Amino acid sequence: MTGNGSSTSADAAWIGIGGVSSSDLIQTGTVDSVSASGTASYEAFYELLPDAALIIRGFAINAGDTMDADIHETTTNTWSISLTDDTTHQQYTTTVSYASSLSSAEWIEEDPSSDNGLVPLDTFGSVTFSGSMTTISGTAKNLNAASSAPITLVDRYGRPLATPSAITTNGEGFTVTQN
Repeated sequence: MTGNGSSTSADAAWIGIGGVSSSDLIQTGTVDSVSASGTASYEAFYELLPDAALIIRGFAINAGDTMDADIHETTTNTWSISLTDDTTHQQYTTTVSYASSLSSAEWIEEDPSSDNGLVPLDTFGSVTFSGSMTTISGTAKNLNAASSAPITLVDRYGRPLATPSAITTNGEGFTVTQN
């Protein structure tokens, strides 16, 4: 991961429930940032829109770590959010109250925003999602069975910045590659 040499740049990889056709979104994942001087930092977070993201303090992430994320509703409007660093075996779990429309399940690589708008996108290369499953009407479904649709990250002119691959043969993964 590299920056642009003139300002802080970043990328975020996360999973979420809701948000595609609604204003609600519950999500968890990681944000990678590079300072103007080239110093990289990595943070874990979760977010319940419309509130701002909450950084998970004391959860150290290193470049190349493999992460596992899970969000599931335990009872109506009660959610368990878990993030595990499979490389270091750190784990964070919290339970939150949140009313979700359940409008979508998402696996996202994005250009994050701050109070000042979009942060310049860093050079992240590629991010792979695997083991991607969602539950629809009580049945676990992989990406294919859930009729998932890829979304290409584009700039304000519609030029592609990051493109998802085809879904893997087991229906549970894909890779987002920076253009």
